[in-house]
Amino acid sequence: MPQWNEQQAKAIHTKHKNILVSASAGAGKTTVLIARLVELVIQDRIPITKILAMTFTEAAANEMKKRLAFELHTLHQNSEDAKTRQYISEQLSALGNAHISTIHSFCL
Repeated sequence: MPQWNEQQAKAIHTKHKNILVSASAGAGKTTVLIARLVELVIQDRIPITKILAMTFTEAAANEMKKRLAFELHTLHQNSEDAKTRQYISEQLSALGNAHISTIHSFCL
């Protein structure tokens, strides 16, 4: 697990409100957003299809989906609890329908 700075930790752990993560290229925005999504889906049990994550480019949206899938697969493999494994499996199956897209794609 990366060491988060204060702003990154706040972006990951802020609950019950929308957030905007803005930083220069290579600052770790995608890593922070993936950590936030994983926390929402796994710890808070918010289904992936109930979350909206938007970015500006198709490449960034695809990277977010790829990294989220990797993290969920890893958690699935490492989980010893059958109910948790089933829940993660359901979330992985729903990932294709998740609202992780560009702003333009979402508005269309």
